[in-house]
Amino acid sequence: MTPDAGADGAGADGAGAPQLTVVADTGLCDGYGECVKAAPDVFSLDDDGFVVVDRPDVTDENEGRVIAAVSRCPKSALRLLADGAPVDLP
Repeated sequence: MTPDAGADGAGADGAGAPQLTVVADTGLCDGYGECVKAAPDVFSLDDDGFVVVDRPDVTDENEGRVIAAVSRCPKSALRLLADGAPVDLP
């Protein structure tokens, strides 16, 4: 997940890259669906139109799409976590 990560997933300093996960606060979700548009492999909407995180573990493959989804959410209902700690996105 970092440019300097080696084949074993460890960063250049020998420490492993943080595990990124995405979580949703369904109480904040208004069902705009921007997350599903950005990352349909990670998010879906339930029968009431609210976000469901189908794949909370962020991978190298979907990291860009997940970050886009978190950034696009008009209600800030999505959070990116690194080893369980909130990540502030620009």
